[in-house]
Order: sequence, then C-alpha cells, then structure tokens
Amino acid sequence: MRFFDLALAKARPRIKPCPMPLRTPLTPVQLHSLEQLCRSLASNDNLHRWFTSLEKLPFNLRMNAIMQITTEMRHNEEDPDLIAAICCLSDTDVFTAAVQTVAELDS
Repeated sequence: MRFFDLALAKARPRIKPCPMPLRTPLTPVQLHSLEQLCRSLASNDNLHRWFTSLEKLPFNLRMNAIMQITTEMRHNEEDPDLIAAICCLSDTDVFTAAVQTVAELDS
C-alpha cells in the first residue's frame, strides 16, 4: 500500500458526512429563467453553438466560460434573471438537465 493510500485509509473514519445539503434548491424565478434560457438555446443557432461548445469543455473550463460571460453581462447591466440562469449552469446536475431539455426542444 502506498503512503497516500495508507494516509487516506486512516483519514476516512474521521470524515463525517455533511448534515446540510450541499446545494440550495432553485427558486421558481431561477427555474423559469432556466426554462426560457433553454428555449432560447434551442431556437437560436448562435446560442445553440455556444451551448454545445460548453458541453464539450471539461468542467473547470466550462466554469471559467460561464464566469466570463456572466461577468460581461453584469458589466453590461443585462437582465439579472438571465445572468442567474446562466450561473445555474455551473452546477453539473443543472447543466446536464439543461442539455437534456435543449435536446428535447430540438427534436
């Protein structure tokens, strides 16, 4: 057993599960904004290409791209609900759900 494996095995019993949920649930406004975003992504070719390119990126680069676009949007004082919806895409589960929704809307 390598040193790292041994250290990890010793540390594991001390790690306790977090009693609080790690993710807060999406608000109705966020859900509505995400729905509108998915409809826009499915209906606009440029937005669809952008979204598809995000899908191909590794998680960390996707996060950077989302942070970059939302920072630009805040700087341009764009719709805060839209910015919040795009920020929600940084959550892996939300992003996966958005990918599935856009695919369903495309078909």
